[in-house]
Amino acid sequence: MNLNARPSLQRYGVLLAAFLAAIAAVAVGSFYAFAPHPTGIQREAAGRPVMASQIEFLAQSMGRLADHIAAHPDTLACFQTSNPDICRAQAANLHALSPQATVLFITNGTDGARQLLPGFLPGDTSQLVEQTAHGGASSTSASFSLSISRPVLDSQGNRLGFVVVEEAVPQLQTLFDTLPVPDAGGYVELQQSQAGGVTVLMRRGNQALKEGPPGTLITLDGTPWKIAVWRRASSSFSETAPYILAWLVIALSMAVAVVATMLSLKRRMRENLKVMVALTADLRQHRLRPDYRASLEEFDAPLRAMIKLAQVLVGKQQEASAQARVDHLSQVYNRRSFEEKQKELFKTLKEGWSHSLLIMDVDNFKQINDTFGHEAGDQMIVAFGKALRDNLRSSDFIARLGGDEFCVVFPFTPLDKAQELADRLRAAMPATVELLPGVTHKLSWSGGLSEYHKADRQENAALIRADSALLEAKRSGRNTTRIKAAA
Repeated sequence: MNLNARPSLQRYGVLLAAFLAAIAAVAVGSFYAFAPHPTGIQREAAGRPVMASQIEFLAQSMGRLADHIAAHPDTLACFQTSNPDICRAQAANLHALSPQATVLFITNGTDGARQLLPGFLPGDTSQLVEQTAHGGASSTSASFSLSISRPVLDSQGNRLGFVVVEEAVPQLQTLFDTLPVPDAGGYVELQQSQAGGVTVLMRRGNQALKEGPPGTLITLDGTPWKIAVWRRASSSFSETAPYILAWLVIALSMAVAVVATMLSLKRRMRENLKVMVALTADLRQHRLRPDYRASLEEFDAPLRAMIKLAQVLVGKQQEASAQARVDHLSQVYNRRSFEEKQKELFKTLKEGWSHSLLIMDVDNFKQINDTFGHEAGDQMIVAFGKALRDNLRSSDFIARLGGDEFCVVFPFTPLDKAQELADRLRAAMPATVELLPGVTHKLSWSGGLSEYHKADRQENAALIRADSALLEAKRSGRNTTRIKAAA
């Protein structure tokens, strides 16, 4: 990267997009840092398997059934009287109520002896009774069946015995097989807590994972079972990927917005620069347009300042141009302006237009200079120019060709009409002019009149003819006008 490169909108846009992307990265990173991240146990709890919910629901149902049986008056009568008929009648009612469950009545005997009312107590159930007797409260036991016991209490709160509800769980293997465990990426066990330790009832997956960090235990409430899960350590990318994706989307959106804004700004800046270039070009041609508009507010003030400066400059240029075209003494056009006018009119001759030209000399002008001085001669020139301006049409072009020689161009005027205008001018001119205080002099002039003709090959052909006619007027005694038409 060239560090000495000139600044540009493109570079500023790239820097702005990079800066915004960095801010977005910091914001997303901060959000990720302060957001709660679940631990392994929390993730397992959040993704609790259906198997756990179903087994817990079964245990809760059996617990409610055991509570109901233990508090039932017929159950209490069975324990208080130990009457086989009463016990069998209650057992028959309970069997009709829940045919899938086995319900056992166990009484407290003397010296710790236990008695099954009215029949046989299975071995697993005996173990459960022993645990309940030592613990003095409710207990559970299970292998592929689930047993739940509840104490039977009399009205004084004395324990008379236990009610044991036992129900097989034949679908346990099927439920265990539904656990979503990848063959190589996870390992799961169904464990049962017993007095001698923990027994593994079922297992699935990659057992080698058990040699690694401890697994996550999911307790099945109301049962002696637990689900132990081991998972292969996953990359943190799965946690950061959503944040990275969010940052990419935000950064891309910001980049698109910056690019669109920069392109629009660049286009508008070009438009405003074109306006300024047009203003500069117009200024060079000594003219200004009526309106220059900036599409950006930031360009308004500079553009208005440039327009004001251009108006001043154009005004001065036009003033200087006008002064350069006007004779400073007589205040009529100079010879350069006459030549431009003559060239302009000459181009119109091919269209059939006719123009006339009158050349004039102040009579005895050299005598005025020699007698009264150049100041008096200048005053004669000033007075003669004023008299021409005052007594000619606004469309007539008046110029001083040099010295005391003047000319009048009658645009779009034929020769005969120009002769009438020349005679009218002579009659309207003042008879005398005050040259100096107390010094007056007669004002008279000699003239030569001709016309611009379409047969002329040169622009100054009419001037040559008019000058020749002027010489004839001087030779014939001055203060007269002679005419020389085109051949």
